[in-house]
Amino acid sequence: MSAGRSASSAAPIRALEVDEGSTPSSRTRSVWLLQLVLGASVVITVLLTQALEPSLFAVWTFSTGVGVVIALTAVAIIVPWHRLPRSAVAIIPFGDIIGIGLLSFGTDLRFGFFWVFPITWIATHFAVTLLISTLATVGVIIVIDAAANGSGPATALRLIVVLLSLTFIGITAYLSSRQTRAFKQLLRRQASRLQGTLQRVTGQERRVSQVLNGLDTGIARMSADGEVLALNDTYLSLYGIDRDEPQRPGSAVEYATLRGEPLSESERPFARAARGEQFDDERVWLFDVDGAWHALSASTRRLVSSDEPESTLLIVHDITALIEAERARERLAATVSHELRNPLTAIIGHADLALDDPDLSPKVREQLEVIAGAGERMQKLISEILANSRGVFREKDTPKTADAMRIIASSLESFRPAAASRRVSIIDDLPDTAEVVGDAFRLRQAFDNILSNAIKYTPGGGTVRLSAEVGDESVVLRFADTGIGIPAEDLPRIFDPYFRSRAARDSSTPGTGLGMGIVRGIVEENGGTVSLESELGSGTTVTVVLPIPLKDREE
Repeated sequence: MSAGRSASSAAPIRALEVDEGSTPSSRTRSVWLLQLVLGASVVITVLLTQALEPSLFAVWTFSTGVGVVIALTAVAIIVPWHRLPRSAVAIIPFGDIIGIGLLSFGTDLRFGFFWVFPITWIATHFAVTLLISTLATVGVIIVIDAAANGSGPATALRLIVVLLSLTFIGITAYLSSRQTRAFKQLLRRQASRLQGTLQRVTGQERRVSQVLNGLDTGIARMSADGEVLALNDTYLSLYGIDRDEPQRPGSAVEYATLRGEPLSESERPFARAARGEQFDDERVWLFDVDGAWHALSASTRRLVSSDEPESTLLIVHDITALIEAERARERLAATVSHELRNPLTAIIGHADLALDDPDLSPKVREQLEVIAGAGERMQKLISEILANSRGVFREKDTPKTADAMRIIASSLESFRPAAASRRVSIIDDLPDTAEVVGDAFRLRQAFDNILSNAIKYTPGGGTVRLSAEVGDESVVLRFADTGIGIPAEDLPRIFDPYFRSRAARDSSTPGTGLGMGIVRGIVEENGGTVSLESELGSGTTVTVVLPIPLKDREE
């Protein structure tokens, strides 16, 4: 018999395919299982027949049928089915059809129910053509049995019912098997597609990981409950984190300021991001495992996706080089300011003195006015450079000390010619020395700005008085002038960059509005405070309070 498959029929023996690499094969095991069930059922029946109706063994067809089924069972166990063609397996169930026919011959088909086993086997694992051939064979056996043993209406009805029942069982088993095979094929296609999708997603994740690892920005991704989902190479290297144990803290330590106090665990950017906090450009200092300091800018971004749980991205930029460049710019601006401002003050002052000479020729006077105007413009440019170069991320150096009286004396020496040219008297009521905590270079810039404003905005005949009080913990410096003063409504904004009071704008004196802001920044940077009192038309008093060194404080 042939069990070949065609386009119009299901593939035969799907469950009995060869498995060359195993012993026994899947086909052999299937044959064993299906045939042993039938063989065991026949053996049990034979034993019952021996006890209840032993006379049946005298009928040669019964004995022959039993022998055929048992022999086929033995063949099914012995034969290596994986080495034979698929169609060879059909010999067993087809032989069982013949054996069961002999077993039931002349017994009113009492044993014909055993046909259910081979019919179901063939319907499940073979093509529909073999099923039709098997049912036809059963029909022929039934007709021969009826012709040989006589048939009345009752016998004919029994034969028809058996044949119809077997046909129904065979068709049902065939259709169920076909649906099962179709479902398996569908599952295989779906599994293949899922496998392809998984490979593509894995490839995309690998490429994204390569891109992230190629960035010089540290990136950490965390779930909503704080679990680490991904860390790129830069983050691992920067924080000294073990790639195999990303949940453990790294070896690097974060500080709020350079060489300041270390951040507590709960205030570190990683812990805050794990809690879901959102922040942008948070500045911290990192002391890495190699003993180097890094200035970091940390930001978080919330990641929301329709197909993934919400997560948080922590982005860390190493801005050390940027900070160093900023410091270099500050140092350059400060140097330019210091080196150019003092000579410019002297140039402008002496130019103003020379302009007071009534015997100057018009040409010389014009030249001196050009010199004085150019000097004032240069002073404006220097002030703007100094104001714009102020950094927001300074290194906290060891506190320096300076003699405030010596600094003021040096500043007065530069400004006396300018004051004399404007007929402004400078009176100093200062002690010989007053040691303060601060950078002498930066404090000189602050004192220069205060004196410059006092002289510029004091009309001729006015005075500028300097005084100082040395206390137990601080030195109080006062710069009082009898100038034009400041309206009360302008006082709260006097330290704002580029702000000029109404009185200053109404005067003929040029200015940029940067001076007092620069003064406050320098004084606060050195641990002091600055305040201002003024009355319109009566003058202004600037008070600067600077701390004195610990060693000089009285116990």
